[in-house]
Amino acid sequence: MLISLVTLLAMVALVFAGLGWWSARAAPAAPGVVNDRLAACDPAPHCVCSDAGESSDTVHWVEPIGLPVLSDETRWRVIREVLAASGGKVERQEPSYLHATYTSRVFRFVDDVEMRMDGGRLQVRSSSRVGYSDLNANRQRVEDLRSRLMVAMAGVKT
Repeated sequence: MLISLVTLLAMVALVFAGLGWWSARAAPAAPGVVNDRLAACDPAPHCVCSDAGESSDTVHWVEPIGLPVLSDETRWRVIREVLAASGGKVERQEPSYLHATYTSRVFRFVDDVEMRMDGGRLQVRSSSRVGYSDLNANRQRVEDLRSRLMVAMAGVKT
């Protein structure tokens, strides 16, 4: 019985490690800006987005992040610093768009985070590359980024 349990746990760990490997090699789930918006999430509950869909979609929709009155250059600098401090890696940045990735510690799953400057708001999309559910990891990441950005931006002198 104990050997069967150990074998089962080893097989589950192997499957998750394989998914992590696949995630690292999968195409980014970051389609960029399409028609002046971030792309909508697919139906699976492993993605959240403030820029597409309706607020009544409680699975995928998140509130945009409010930004203080600062120059876009200053805002992006603070955003890059917050992303780096929270484990993110900026992959691409354009004047009003940023794509970053986060990699989980144990199984090395890669999630994509996209941000689009929209006046005084930061539109955000966070999505897993593989799997069906993310157990709310992307929603929690966006809320963590929101909190960190509010603290960091409050300390910036205009």
